[in-house]
Amino acid sequence: MKTMQQVQEEDQHRMAEINQDFYQRLWANSKFYGPEHFNTWDVLSELCRTAPRRLEVGPGLRPRLPIQGTVFLDTSEVACQHLHHEGGKVHIGSFETLHYVESSFDLICLFDVIEHISNDQAVFSKLSHLLTDGGILFFSVPLHASAWTSFDVLVGHYRRYNPEDLQIILDTHAFDIDRSAPFGMLPKTKLLTQMSAWFLRRHYETAMSFHNRFFFPLGLKLQKKLQFKPGLTHNDNSDEVLVICRRRLRT
Repeated sequence: MKTMQQVQEEDQHRMAEINQDFYQRLWANSKFYGPEHFNTWDVLSELCRTAPRRLEVGPGLRPRLPIQGTVFLDTSEVACQHLHHEGGKVHIGSFETLHYVESSFDLICLFDVIEHISNDQAVFSKLSHLLTDGGILFFSVPLHASAWTSFDVLVGHYRRYNPEDLQIILDTHAFDIDRSAPFGMLPKTKLLTQMSAWFLRRHYETAMSFHNRFFFPLGLKLQKKLQFKPGLTHNDNSDEVLVICRRRLRT
């Protein structure tokens, strides 16, 4: 009979394979988009002026930080080849394999990444270690555990975050929230999301072709200016939240 630890390790291995497979297949047939295409560019270009040492984790073919001078970490060889070609400093591997000394970076970004890693407490602890005092962490995560569907499983999510839990995690790891911006709308019914997951499982190539050639470029054109407010802002209909926080001074 398997122990609880063995079951957990098997689940983590299975989820890691799901994440690896999903994104390797996604990036293999995707177009590269530079950071200036995204609505995060205005705020990030401003933050970068005082953050010469930068790290972005899991950018794939859609980096948000300026490529020149930024360290990029991704498990996808395809993505890393593109980033290297564009002038980025590239490491191929998972977040657990990244080794830098304390206070190595002034700015770290992770967009749609943390929910894909099994031990998020270890992630925030390492981010806190890597950032300088007053260094900036800019990330996004999906919201509301009650909104969990089969689509989350399909794309390799471990969790969705309730805002109050996210606040506690950040405080525990010496992060003070500066501002945030909720974005995306939860579907009014989970049926639509479940149907999307069903179609993606059975017709992956067709679904990804539509996504890469039509839906994603359209989404870029329809992006709205992000509305940041102090603290952790959210509402019951928001699908995700972008958070900017700072590492507290070490004592």
